[in-house]
Amino acid sequence: MIAHKIDRKSGQNSFKALARYVAAAKEDNEKLGDLWIENCELASTIEDLELAIVEIENTQKHNTRVKGDRSYHLVISFAEGEVPDQEAMKDIEKSFATALGFEDHERIIGTHTNTDNYHMHVAINRIHPRTYKVHTPYYDFDALEKTRLEMEVKYGLIRTSARGEVLDRQNPKARDYEANTFEVSFSTYVKDYADELLKIRENAKTWPEFHEGLAEYSLELKKRGNGLVFKEMDGPRMEKASTVHRDFSRAAMEGRFGPYQAPAMEPERSGRRDRYERRPLYDRHRKSDQWVNYKKQLGKPGSKHSWKSFLTGQAHLDRAAIEMLKGEEAMLSLMGLGSRRQPGILEKHFGLKLQKQKPKTPRQSKDKEMDKGRDR
Repeated sequence: MIAHKIDRKSGQNSFKALARYVAAAKEDNEKLGDLWIENCELASTIEDLELAIVEIENTQKHNTRVKGDRSYHLVISFAEGEVPDQEAMKDIEKSFATALGFEDHERIIGTHTNTDNYHMHVAINRIHPRTYKVHTPYYDFDALEKTRLEMEVKYGLIRTSARGEVLDRQNPKARDYEANTFEVSFSTYVKDYADELLKIRENAKTWPEFHEGLAEYSLELKKRGNGLVFKEMDGPRMEKASTVHRDFSRAAMEGRFGPYQAPAMEPERSGRRDRYERRPLYDRHRKSDQWVNYKKQLGKPGSKHSWKSFLTGQAHLDRAAIEMLKGEEAMLSLMGLGSRRQPGILEKHFGLKLQKQKPKTPRQSKDKEMDKGRDR
């Protein structure tokens, strides 16, 4: 999410022009979604727009000392594919208005759709409707940033920088789980099947057909808060659907299949292709004797609670366990989940480091080619 003030050119001080711009959605391909009005006595919906404009302009006329713009134009934009519902949008808008000191001020709000980034415009009257004093929110960037971060957490929105760049789609709990156990998280399990799940979505014509396809991977799509989550069919684990792909957001799914319908009865287990279960990050290790022994000791007194702790204990006795630790750490690094602040398990406990290939100099590359020529 990003939120920023739009500065208008000198001389463009008409609230009517700003309000009509918000309601018209004139930019290329844009369409008006919802429009609502706050703190006007005579208006509250789009049908009352002209009444609201008249009321707000009358309020502004009571303050003749303000020479500059009597309006504040705020834009709040969401990450690509993210569309909160109207209840959430109204709360988000009110939170920003309160943070800026405009909670009691007259405002006209419109959401604009059919763009890469769903967004809303807020036209705010800077003149208070009862005291007629002008309000200027100093340090508004700080207030906007603080509120933006709070709303991302409150509604589980995709985290972005102040410029709107996506920071992290990785579930932080999943990241920590994988770094601490060397085992695949439920989040990674779902994302590994993202292409297959998208094909199910593409081929399905109804909610029941889509749910039936998901069941092959022991998954359900459930409502949670204002959005949707992929849920483990036989357990409690969940992953926010829009982090797997934007086409699984609630807006995108209901746009394709209509209002959400819950899955029917649970299908037979025999028809499933896969299900989430404990497995190492490096999939090849699932066939190893060490993995078999690790699974056998789970739940026994004194057993190791994770694949990482099991391998660490075995590394003192078994060279193969050391090689497996190398493989798991390499896989963790490739997935971008390794911690830069802590040494790897091999370095910490055994003084071993993964060998990194140094880039060849032009001279080394040339010598290597000459050697190949001699061999021929």
